[in-house]
Amino acid sequence: MIDYAFNGEILCMGSMNMDLVMVMDRLPEPGETVLTDNFSTYPGGKGGNQAVAAAISGARVQMFTKLGGDGFSEELIQMMKEKGVDTSRILRDPESTAGIAMIRVDKNGQNSISFTPGSNARLSPEDVEKNSDLFKRGRILLLTMEIAQETIFRAIKLAHENGMFTIVDPAPAPRNGFPDSIAPLINLIKPNESEARILTGIDVHDRESARIALQRLSSMGFNLPIITLGEKGVVGVDGNDFMDLKPFDVHCVDTTAAGDVFSGALAAALSKGMHLKESLEWANAAGALSTTISGAQTSIPAPKSVEKLLRRQV
Repeated sequence: MIDYAFNGEILCMGSMNMDLVMVMDRLPEPGETVLTDNFSTYPGGKGGNQAVAAAISGARVQMFTKLGGDGFSEELIQMMKEKGVDTSRILRDPESTAGIAMIRVDKNGQNSISFTPGSNARLSPEDVEKNSDLFKRGRILLLTMEIAQETIFRAIKLAHENGMFTIVDPAPAPRNGFPDSIAPLINLIKPNESEARILTGIDVHDRESARIALQRLSSMGFNLPIITLGEKGVVGVDGNDFMDLKPFDVHCVDTTAAGDVFSGALAAALSKGMHLKESLEWANAAGALSTTISGAQTSIPAPKSVEKLLRRQV
């Protein structure tokens, strides 16, 4: 059960990248070249996607990360400002570049991603300490794993010390898991099926296996585990209560940022005082709608669209 007095503010900490995207009939096999007739650039990065998704859902969002001195970094900051995100505390490393994600998407909307973090990887525990004033009671800390793990763990500890509510989207999932001392400090963890398998060792392929993985996550110390199942919906455990949210029927075009949109929308809903189940429904609808449009931040739905889908589901 969530018992926090939220103030409507989110501190989003994670990567900001430029996504270089090609859409093709099918993804290439190793050693194979597949031709296509298109190429696009989109603002992305899991942290950036989540920050914009939360802002579009109505939260007050501050972004904390590190960008470089290149043109992509300038573009990313400007684009984020235009979406209403506070970028005043984004750090800059003039000797580095923004992160880059190279994304291939097939005709069914499935994707394959290669990623280099660039300046994101240079955000350090010392940077967290120097900006400790950002970690305020009443805020939600929203984290992804595309930055250095020691930086993430220091942020989680600092957030816990200051009474913040921490949401971790473990993407990409750490192969060695989370330290035993860190797991209990995370208020809500939200892996997808593959990330849940990495964290628990359980192959999540249906609701029963997902329930077992949720129990394992709980036994590992995570307070509120939620597993997103893609086109099969969302499941979670809140104390002794098993939550099961059905999927939305939408036409999937591109799944690239669906998980990020879900996390950002979830954090926004919670920050505004919505109950957990209601917040999950909102996030589930937002994530589903994001798959109907190509790109990452360009696919984030407006609140009116989310409300319309929720009404249709009822």
